[in-house]
Amino acid sequence: MGSSREERRRRFHEDLDAHEVRVIPAKEEYCIDIREKDELVGAYCRVSTMSDDQVESYDLQRQEYEDKIAQNKHWTLVDVYADEGISATSMKKRKDFNRLIGDCKTGRVSLVLTKSVTRFARNTVDCVSTCRMLKNLNPPVGVLFEADGLHTLASNSELQLNLLSTLAQSESETKSLAVKWGIRKRFARGIPRIVDLYGYLREGRDLAEDPVTSHVVRMIYGWVLMRYSISEIRDLLHIYHIPSPQGKEFWSHATILYILSNERYAGNVTMQKTFVQDLFSHKSVKNRGQLPKYEIIDYHPKLVSETDWIEVQRILFSTVWTGFLRTDYSITIEPNLRVYPVEIGGKHRYAASKSIVPSGL
Repeated sequence: MGSSREERRRRFHEDLDAHEVRVIPAKEEYCIDIREKDELVGAYCRVSTMSDDQVESYDLQRQEYEDKIAQNKHWTLVDVYADEGISATSMKKRKDFNRLIGDCKTGRVSLVLTKSVTRFARNTVDCVSTCRMLKNLNPPVGVLFEADGLHTLASNSELQLNLLSTLAQSESETKSLAVKWGIRKRFARGIPRIVDLYGYLREGRDLAEDPVTSHVVRMIYGWVLMRYSISEIRDLLHIYHIPSPQGKEFWSHATILYILSNERYAGNVTMQKTFVQDLFSHKSVKNRGQLPKYEIIDYHPKLVSETDWIEVQRILFSTVWTGFLRTDYSITIEPNLRVYPVEIGGKHRYAASKSIVPSGL
């Protein structure tokens, strides 16, 4: 057994010595040291918020890259690609980042220069897959992460890139949890988020009744209590020449339903009705009991009574209410304005005997 092994070893070495091997050198353009190679450089910088200090940081980053590239004889600046006030957890809304990747694919950029992995991407999958895609282009495009001392075309870059991108993602997840914790603590203390709301005016952290649009909200609730359908209410708002909250001539059904189902019009605030389930998709989902909700009663002036708001919800969710159309008589909605049903194109609509805008609108 031992002699057989020695015999195979002897023959192996004889075979090695019997053949002359001629080395065909690699092409010169692929042998250039990445530190001395002429590059078409695209610099990428990003700030996650648009606060004053972040804006200053953003401007300084741009200037620093322009100066750095100008000082390197092997580098030619193609462009400085910059995203302002954008999170790095997703690539979808980062316009300049995607423009940079497009220029890499077309050969306009041969080297990406950026501060760190955290500026480039905080999603491990996005970061690694993007760097691999750029590396597999012909010719390959490298990414130089300055602060991390990492060049993705270097032979030992893959492991370091995976570690750094994983740490960046972990940092984002930790920050996200801290922010969510802070928001929920504020909710629990009765500090809601104040948003613009049709029918109200914002006064700091308070909502005050808008003397013009609050009248419209009350009319909409009143019509539902009279059993008018959403389509009928939409027609009536058009007859009154009342623009939608978005300033459009016609109201959408969704806008009317939003007003009718929002508990804030009864003076109450329910917090955490929705939440962001996935840090990276940023998709908001309805809270159907997955997380606690927080409610404040009588937080701001109510435009409709609690009783009317509850009755409207009952009507909206009732299987009996189909929003029937009155076709047998005309009605007076406001003084001097008489509304009556007409048939247009086989569909019932409302027309007015005198088209006026209600007082204050």
